[in-house]
Amino acid sequence: MTVEALSAVLCLASGVFGRPAWDLDKCDERAAVVLAAAARHGVDPLLMVALDVHECELRDKDASVYKTIGDRRRLVGYDACPMGVRIMGVDRRGSYDVAALYELAAARLERWRNWCGRGHPGGRYHAHLLSRHHYVAHYNQGNPTYSNQVLAIRDALRGRFDEAESRSSLTPRTSDIVQRYQKILRRRRS
Repeated sequence: MTVEALSAVLCLASGVFGRPAWDLDKCDERAAVVLAAAARHGVDPLLMVALDVHECELRDKDASVYKTIGDRRRLVGYDACPMGVRIMGVDRRGSYDVAALYELAAARLERWRNWCGRGHPGGRYHAHLLSRHHYVAHYNQGNPTYSNQVLAIRDALRGRFDEAESRSSLTPRTSDIVQRYQKILRRRRS
């Protein structure tokens, strides 16, 4: 995928959330960062964009992570955007710029892909390799439909979303995002 192609996808994707789409310079800059991180770690750049859409709606606005300590609720970190990467330690957030967050996310995806591709010690394979498990599921292990959501967004960005196959497993939010992408892609083709 070229920087220009990914930039076009990012500009398209950034405009479906009811706010102005990114300008071309920002799309080009982000596309270059995503492609570089994806290439270094051998992951699909559209999967990274789909994760960013799912986690952050392509906004650079962190979500605070709180923990109850004693009887007080305290800020302990952030789900840092882009990519929704969990950064524990309030003081650590400042050391991650946009490129570092994409790099961190790509490295995690690579690690999970490699982990899922190997067997357990002792020669046994992961039970989930026999299912329709995708390594992106490790990004949010507590959500059993997480990979379905992210992969549906990725497929919509590719223009290859199979509605009949995926619709029943999507949350209303993901279904709405996918429908918006499909609508924009249909208009562009007309």
